[in-house]
Amino acid sequence: MKHYRYLLLFAFVISFNANAFKPKIEIIEQFDNLKMVAFISQEDMKDNPEWNPNLDVPPLTVSAAIKAVKKYTKSLKPIKEIEIRRVPDYENHWHYLVKSADDSMKSKYDIYVVLMNGKVIPAMIEPQGYK
Repeated sequence: MKHYRYLLLFAFVISFNANAFKPKIEIIEQFDNLKMVAFISQEDMKDNPEWNPNLDVPPLTVSAAIKAVKKYTKSLKPIKEIEIRRVPDYENHWHYLVKSADDSMKSKYDIYVVLMNGKVIPAMIEPQGYK
């Protein structure tokens, strides 16, 4: 009977952390002199609308992407740069890279990936080595 408790506890822990085992799409990009990485879930990619830049306008405008970042961060930090790029290995899926000033002094900038449905995903900036 005691073994069943451990089995139940183990099943609970595994089910609680099930989200950690879902496959993620990794984006590694160079943004100016910064190298960044972000992880997008498969569900978020399914919700990200396709876009063909040769046929129509993007589903999310630049101003809407900036508003999404400001809403996500709950801040009015100035936007320093924005670019639109294709999601690697997904031909008709695109995203914005938005670089904003970082007030916390952890780094000089914060970078966010904004999908074409307005979903904001914070990116991690790879630390630069000392010279």
